[in-house]
Amino acid sequence: MPFSSQTLSIDSRTIGLVRLAVNLMTKVTTLRILMGHPSINDALLRCFFAKHRVQQQPIRKLWLENCRISAGCNVSIVSHVQDLPLELDFAGLESIRFRRLPMRAGYHGFSLYAYKGMVHARLSLLYNSGSSHTEMQDSAGAQYHTGISTVVAEQEVGVDQVSWAASVTTDTEGSLYRPMAPLQQLFIYAHQSESEIYDALRPSLAQQEIELLDGLRPPSSVSELVLAYRGSYLDPPEQYQNCMETQEKWQRERRPSADVAIGLLQSASRTLTSLTFDWVFTKPQQIRGARDVGALSSWIGTFVSLFDLRFPRLRAFQFRNAIAPDTALPRGLCLLDHSCIYTRAGEDEEHYASYGVDTACAERIDLAGLGFMEAHPNIECLAWPMAHFFRPQEISSDIRARVEAVISNLGRTLTDLRVDALYAGDGEPFTHESTGRDLDQRASRRLFIEMIAAKMTNLKQIKIEGGVPRDERREIIRAIHACPLQKIVMIGVCSPLGNTWGPHGFDIEDHITFGDGDGLEEEDKNAIWKLGFAKPSSLPETFRFDPEYGWPASPPMLSTIARFHADRITELKFCGSKGAPALLMPTPITTPMLSALKHFHNLESLTLSIFLSTMYEGSPCDSEILAYWENTRSSTSTALVTVPSDAAEPSGWARQLTTNYAPDALAQKVTVLLGPLLSERAKARAGGVQCRASFNVGYWTAIYDLDVRVGLGEEDGRSVCLGFVGPRHELEGERYWGKLRSRRWF
Repeated sequence: MPFSSQTLSIDSRTIGLVRLAVNLMTKVTTLRILMGHPSINDALLRCFFAKHRVQQQPIRKLWLENCRISAGCNVSIVSHVQDLPLELDFAGLESIRFRRLPMRAGYHGFSLYAYKGMVHARLSLLYNSGSSHTEMQDSAGAQYHTGISTVVAEQEVGVDQVSWAASVTTDTEGSLYRPMAPLQQLFIYAHQSESEIYDALRPSLAQQEIELLDGLRPPSSVSELVLAYRGSYLDPPEQYQNCMETQEKWQRERRPSADVAIGLLQSASRTLTSLTFDWVFTKPQQIRGARDVGALSSWIGTFVSLFDLRFPRLRAFQFRNAIAPDTALPRGLCLLDHSCIYTRAGEDEEHYASYGVDTACAERIDLAGLGFMEAHPNIECLAWPMAHFFRPQEISSDIRARVEAVISNLGRTLTDLRVDALYAGDGEPFTHESTGRDLDQRASRRLFIEMIAAKMTNLKQIKIEGGVPRDERREIIRAIHACPLQKIVMIGVCSPLGNTWGPHGFDIEDHITFGDGDGLEEEDKNAIWKLGFAKPSSLPETFRFDPEYGWPASPPMLSTIARFHADRITELKFCGSKGAPALLMPTPITTPMLSALKHFHNLESLTLSIFLSTMYEGSPCDSEILAYWENTRSSTSTALVTVPSDAAEPSGWARQLTTNYAPDALAQKVTVLLGPLLSERAKARAGGVQCRASFNVGYWTAIYDLDVRVGLGEEDGRSVCLGFVGPRHELEGERYWGKLRSRRWF
């Protein structure tokens, strides 16, 4: 959901200062733009990657998140309204990460209008029909107000902006300051605010700096209105440029974002070693309930263009799409098989004609993915949707040898494998038993397990995310038994290790709100109690992987992991809040379900979703707990302490806060819960085991992490808390930047 509003600042002094600043930053090697302001975003990209820029060393890493790239990354343009560089060169880039941004093809069908999609835009006071003032999640358990509009509403505002600008150019400048509609009011407010800010700076500036600003003085309000116009259409098709009216030629975004991204990658192809598409929006906004031939054809064309690229130095290729339907691949697109593009009208047939794809294009998409993988034999990290490696049927004889050769090579080169599936609504089932279209997805996922996972021999890390059933997660772990695995990550809606809440959450129903337990299946408690404490049997030298789907009476997931990989594992991460171990009132089944932790003697880091009940007297108190955490970390809050008149202990809710939710109390409770389950040898090492308890708190279930180091006491040898940090939410500065900097393969 990138910022696109045309009433955001366009002050040429700001853009000029950005341009001058970039010229002085000749040693920058990493550029990250997150939630980029569209105009500053364009200036940074076009100035840092200007073809003739003087620099001591090239930018090596580029991270673009929640921003538009159509104008800023277009490698060659004829002119720019703010005199930014016209030609770009991305050679020298070694790592590129596109994250949560549009990468859509231009639409070549009968209609230019997009029917879905939201953008951060102006407030709903402009166009009530398509806008919204619904609060959005702030990643801290609460919400914030912001203006969002449908793409259609934003297009309507763009058209009105053109009409307004055209009318005032024939009138006097004073017309801008008459009573106006909300659009004009917002724009003029931004223009006046900019002037006030720069005027306030002047007294503190040196004469040389004042002269510099004066040289960048913005044009008139009318001219600035033209500069602010980004266009009534986002990701416009090429033919749209030829039918625009005169005023609409002000459009800033002249090429679809997918075409611009491909051009960027072509420019960087000789030096690129790592390429990541992290939840990018590729699905055309024109797709509705009915099939739209032109939009689907353009969508497929984006992947044809991507697979046609060649990167001689590529070591990491990642395409993640677990988060939302708009990030999904075209149905039937395969990386290592014939792509079988189905339509809603004929799901049992392969007929590209229904998509409007000509014969030549159909041939190119058919084995484009396989050709791409053959051309990049040195990939060490691969991320791809689990159901999009193969069609739901046996590999055809005409390509079997080619496919097996690629898989055999991956078995030697891959050290990091990541697979995902779209998140399931109520959570992941024990096994996939549904019928109909979903059976194809199941068949494709299981082919991945049997044909790819089972052939891996060198993996050190595996990540399984999204709506992958539990039995298929287990079978992946069994399939990669020959790998020297050091890190396992499993992420879902439900706890990947098992359900400690009972069926539908009945075992802790007084501590959860309505619907929290929906979809939770019942564990075989007898089997877990019997097998959870047992020492995993050693793996025979003659072990041969044979898939065993389903979830009968069997050891807990953690016991299976321990049997196959405990000796080398240094890091475990299991995220999923539904059914997760409860901190304040752990159910009896929790202990045998997690008991296998004691076999991971080399474990250094454990991340585990833990359920933190916020109920008090039948009502959730999330907001009070979050406020309490923030206050305990704020110097301004802790400086103001109420001194009671007597020494009476706190009671009621005040007592609950201090005994159950104070950070130090939480750290002790995490130590008590996990400490006895961890390996004594692991805890005895200097620093102990880093345990991260991940809590989902707040009406919008923000993630708060509490990092606790669990070690052994010097006197009695019992588990002790050696130190803790938190709870911290995801966007807290130190935690947020720490996560950014620790991203592998960037």
